[in-house]
Amino acid sequence: MSSSCHPRLRSSLHLLAATAPLLLSLAWMPVAAQAHDDHDSHAGHAAHVHGVGKLDVALDGKTLSLHLDSPLMNLVGFEHAANSAADQQAVQKMAATLRDAGKLFVANPEAGCTLSSVKLESAAMGPALLGEKAVAPAARQEAGHDGHADLDGDFAFNCSQPERLRSMQIGLFEAFKGFQKIDVQFVTAKRQGAAQLLPGKALLNLQ
Repeated sequence: MSSSCHPRLRSSLHLLAATAPLLLSLAWMPVAAQAHDDHDSHAGHAAHVHGVGKLDVALDGKTLSLHLDSPLMNLVGFEHAANSAADQQAVQKMAATLRDAGKLFVANPEAGCTLSSVKLESAAMGPALLGEKAVAPAARQEAGHDGHADLDGDFAFNCSQPERLRSMQIGLFEAFKGFQKIDVQFVTAKRQGAAQLLPGKALLNLQ
């Protein structure tokens, strides 16, 4: 009797060994998919972190361009639409401070950089509150954000001696207490690189 069972047992074991990897891979697929989704979800929110701003700096000829990308929370302490008078006043104060960008972004004097233009934009705030020209209601996207709202600021400077540009003092930490760090990417004719600025350590070396 035992001799007749052994071939069947061996056959079953061979079949199990052959199909086990397939079964394991099928069982793993939902777990792997969930892990991938979780990773994508975290990665999608990584760009919007309260306390963190992003600043791009580029020197092209005599034009020094800066692009600031920051959660509104860092700048005004909230990210909802500014419906109350107090909120509107806070947004207007923020915009006025950013428009005085010559005091926020101070290049070394030898470079002779003067502010030439400022553009502010946010999906959560009307252009008029930011000091921009009003747009038609159909073109506005204030209701399109998901509770996380950013501000994009573009600042242009004209530098009479761009070859002498060495550094820039970033005054965002003093002007807006919501900033904890600012990640910077920069490119000039001489150098490109990245830096992380912190309160008390906000001098950007461009050489």
